[in-house]
Amino acid sequence: MLHLDMDRAVLANTRFAISPLATLAGALRLLRDDARPGGGWRGRVQEAVRERRLVLLSALFGGSWDYVPDFLTPQPQTPEAPVQEELHAVATTASARLRWELQVMAQGVGEERLAGRVLPVVLREALERGERDFAALVAAELERLWDSALAPHWPALHHRMEEDITHRARTTARHGLAGMLATLHPRVHWNDDRLNLVGRFQARIPGSTGLVLTPSVFPTGLRVVIDSVPSPAARQPMLAYPARPGPGGGPGRTVHALLGATRARLLSDLHAARTTAELSERHFLATSTVSYHLGILHRTGLITRTRAGAHVLYQRTHRATDLLADPRPR
Repeated sequence: MLHLDMDRAVLANTRFAISPLATLAGALRLLRDDARPGGGWRGRVQEAVRERRLVLLSALFGGSWDYVPDFLTPQPQTPEAPVQEELHAVATTASARLRWELQVMAQGVGEERLAGRVLPVVLREALERGERDFAALVAAELERLWDSALAPHWPALHHRMEEDITHRARTTARHGLAGMLATLHPRVHWNDDRLNLVGRFQARIPGSTGLVLTPSVFPTGLRVVIDSVPSPAARQPMLAYPARPGPGGGPGRTVHALLGATRARLLSDLHAARTTAELSERHFLATSTVSYHLGILHRTGLITRTRAGAHVLYQRTHRATDLLADPRPR
């Protein structure tokens, strides 16, 4: 679990921002969900990556690792950062930050660190030209993908995020900032002066000068972006969260009301096959509680159950993926 300290300075400087590159990263992360059917945004991004030969982005987002480097989503300096400003931030990423994050991506962190595992060849070859050239090449690929896949739809996507921010502002006015933060995602929990994010990574993020919240229109979960290498110019932590479905809705609007927060959270995590024990550890729930909810999800046809040796593996079905997903673009 990640713990973000929320002292008075962080609370006073918590703000919303719309980030073009955080949105683009959300679209790229759709490529990592093999359970998601083709077409829609996933198909559009796949086609653009293939046709424009965006080999670095394909390698960065196409691996089996859980972590994708944070330098790809720079912190918005204004409420609505221009895409060129963010692309410049990627192209000028500090060398130490870039190399450290690529190493973490390849080898993992903590107990799951994989000794001897290296970056894909295409990334290693690009990195041999130097960190500055590598960052510039990645920024150039991001720009080409932006121009072809997202820019034509940006007004509609931007409007959707603006509507989400307006809704969050109303929630804050009625229930306070702590109440609003607790509604961002089933994995977000407010506890006294700390924001807890349920997940497989264990870390405590000390209080900073603020927190940046940016909505994502793509259903790719929750993501925290922090400065991996300490520096005098360390940025505020950024939390990218899924925006609410737009008017007219789609099935994602009612999934939590239909299933309940705990079952929705478990179902969201079953894009990969997992055991009851693994889910219990990842979500800090009793094994009996997980078994109870999995039984309900299985009886409703939202997950499959298969045996692998001594273990029983659960994974969501295409029907469940559709239920969790936002509406596809027309």
